[in-house]
Amino acid sequence: MICAVFHMQQEFACLTIVISLFPSREKYCAPQILQRFITSKIPGCGVPTQGIPSRLHCYTDSMKAFGEDLQLLNTTYIDLVLIHFPPLGGCTSDNCPLMQEQWAVLEEVYKSKQARAIGVSNYCQECLECILKNATVTPAVNQVMHHVGMGPDPLKIRDFCAQHGIVVEAYSPLGSGSKELISGNLTTDIGKKYNKSSPEVAIKWIVQQGLPLATKASNPEYLREDIDMWSWNLTAADMQTLDAATKPFGAPSFMCF
Repeated sequence: MICAVFHMQQEFACLTIVISLFPSREKYCAPQILQRFITSKIPGCGVPTQGIPSRLHCYTDSMKAFGEDLQLLNTTYIDLVLIHFPPLGGCTSDNCPLMQEQWAVLEEVYKSKQARAIGVSNYCQECLECILKNATVTPAVNQVMHHVGMGPDPLKIRDFCAQHGIVVEAYSPLGSGSKELISGNLTTDIGKKYNKSSPEVAIKWIVQQGLPLATKASNPEYLREDIDMWSWNLTAADMQTLDAATKPFGAPSFMCF
């Protein structure tokens, strides 16, 4: 199912085509009417260059960032709010209190109905284990990098999330523009069997695993290809071949080591 998402991340907004398999898809993506599904990301605490700089005021600054997004979007609620990434240093015991503090902000906006769903992005298993220790609301989503070359369950993050009822959503399905998935031999050769492009094969591999994913493009033809994912299927043999690929390299998060 295709939903249009207005994705606000600090100083810019972009229209993203999201291939969504969430149960609420009928509500937001009815065939007759395509509604806006608005998401927002709050940066992780203690990341001076691109996040919330202070480790001392994580709760207050995170709540302020959420309020600014509401004001900028001119809305009273956001459909899905994510913590963009863990604190600088990743999923360490020293950072656990910060992650718990920031997750408490999302729980508060969820309970006050200012967010319809809350989740995280770039969270490794250790990060999730930290916030789940005292969470009263389980993250609905963990958005992580996932593409051909990483295997079907890198670092077993999908298995862990499934055990806790957390949906894994893929980003960077083309490996951040890797040539391997744009014009590489593996995906190109498989695509020829179906009269599909290399990127279409890479994206279909994710969709056929039952994963929602976020992808974007400015070229209308590429957007059309992204949307045309349900008129064809990869064979089991081709899926296994793509499962076994080891290039391009990737990790679920730049915070996962």
